[in-house]
Amino acid sequence: MPIRPTFGGTLHAPEYYKSVSAICNVLRTYSTLRTICTHLTARGFNSPSGKPWDKSRLVSFLRSPHYDQSAK
Repeated sequence: MPIRPTFGGTLHAPEYYKSVSAICNVLRTYSTLRTICTHLTARGFNSPSGKPWDKSRLVSFLRSPHYDQSAK
């Protein structure tokens, strides 16, 4: 049985979380949550559940232990 992150969906490779975290870190200072969601989805990063990003999924990710504020 796959391990599920605390915010739902299936676990991805660590590189996935590092990439998503890095994108969020760059865009958070200058962009809205909606813009970050659009950017992630357009770049082929679906949420861990496999669905396109939306504000609630992004907020859940940002609050989760998978989000790395130091990712670059």
